[in-house]
Amino acid sequence: YQQPYQQQYQQVQQHVPQQHVPQQHQQYQQPAGHGQVVVVGPRFCLPQQTMLVMQEQFGAFRNDNFTITDSAGRPFFVLAAAPFSIGSKRHLLDVTNTPIVAMEKKLLSMHGTWVLSHPTNGMKLAEVKPAMMSLKPSVKVYLNDGDKEADFTIKGDFRSKKFVISQRLPGPGDRVVASVQRESRFSSSTAFLMNAMTDAQKYFLTIEPGVDAAFVTALATLCDEIFNDAQGA
Repeated sequence: YQQPYQQQYQQVQQHVPQQHVPQQHQQYQQPAGHGQVVVVGPRFCLPQQTMLVMQEQFGAFRNDNFTITDSAGRPFFVLAAAPFSIGSKRHLLDVTNTPIVAMEKKLLSMHGTWVLSHPTNGMKLAEVKPAMMSLKPSVKVYLNDGDKEADFTIKGDFRSKKFVISQRLPGPGDRVVASVQRESRFSSSTAFLMNAMTDAQKYFLTIEPGVDAAFVTALATLCDEIFNDAQGA
């Protein structure tokens, strides 16, 4: 499965030191109410609040490639576009180059719907549907559980890359499970030069305790793709 992507992923991995190899992929489970949020696998649910850093690859085409590290620079995930997919397919990989989430844009979808699935057996995990025509654009996420109501909602300023991912609870109110904020171009001289010379940007993804890091990382990167599609339209 990995062979067609090996050359591309090796180029990505040149920027990421090989450390912290996760355990083997676990099967999909439904979120557990007010406890853990498990979609891709329980091994991605850390007991403490976690900040991940998403750095676009230097010169990446249409922002499809990211390296994802923790705040100490240790690798967590790599996001890479599938070859010849023209931005419609991508995979989230662990640091061993093993795909853990497949993301594919639905053909002929009126609203630019994306589908998250298990990369090995094709099991559907969730659908991601943008609502960009409203006064306050948002993204709805529907798990593959037969429920017609959105299980997660993503709201915020997509242009500024500042938004939150919230889980629908049984009662009133939502639970924030993750948030994204782009690095300010004035936060350091390096950030200023990178923004001035290239389109590469850095994003900070804060994940609450017990929340599936692979799942919300996939959602965060899709929001970037959805925003670019809407801007291009």
